[in-house]
Amino acid sequence: MRRLRSTQRLAVVVLSTATFAALAVVPASANLPDPVTFGDSNDVPIAGDWNSNGGDEIGVYRPSNHTFYLRRDNGTVIATAVGTLGDVPFTGNWGGDIGDEIGIYRSSTSMFYFFSDSGGLGSILFGNPGDVPLSGDWNNADGDEIGVYRPSNRTFYLRDDNGNVTPITFGDPGDVPITGDWNGTDGDEIGVYRPSNRTFYLRDDNGNVTSFTYGDPGDVPLIGDWNDIAADQIGVYRPGNRTFYPKN
Repeated sequence: MRRLRSTQRLAVVVLSTATFAALAVVPASANLPDPVTFGDSNDVPIAGDWNSNGGDEIGVYRPSNHTFYLRRDNGTVIATAVGTLGDVPFTGNWGGDIGDEIGIYRSSTSMFYFFSDSGGLGSILFGNPGDVPLSGDWNNADGDEIGVYRPSNRTFYLRDDNGNVTPITFGDPGDVPITGDWNGTDGDEIGVYRPSNRTFYLRDDNGNVTSFTYGDPGDVPLIGDWNDIAADQIGVYRPGNRTFYPKN
């Protein structure tokens, strides 16, 4: 997901040395050109610009302790625990000025909660129980907005800052929703990942669709700007070996 680039960034609690070892921190890289093993079994993969350096980094959300572990380019890890068991993680640029922050979606109440280095930023009620949370810059307004994907009707509901909602039906039953800046225009578009054929379908604002087959059965789709080209690329996370595979 494309973000604004800045010299400031989210600062939260740094993990202890013992926790670093448990997370198997790997050597640092300026971006993410190669596979990276990170996290523990049952973690949820996430990506975002944690240090406002122009590219996206990886991270995981651990449902067992409702904690985000964000891995920076230099190999250090920052962590923060928010929410409660059962919450769904998401990330985005909430302030419209610097990198990415974290958030959680509580499906039971259809509530989005937003967080920054100074704590909670507020909440928004949106969607129906069972919806999948989304975030992206729907209107090129230099900040991310929220949305949901409703599996029952294969429809994306994109909410702008004024509360206006744009519905877009796209994909097939069983698809996994994704969002990102596919063409480097500073705004985000929608897409889906189809596990049955390991294929990404990226839809631009004009309705044109580009497809890429990538990964192995059981992989989880992941989107980010892995090489700082001001546009997003695809990738996958392989739960069996806890490894992120970016496609450059």
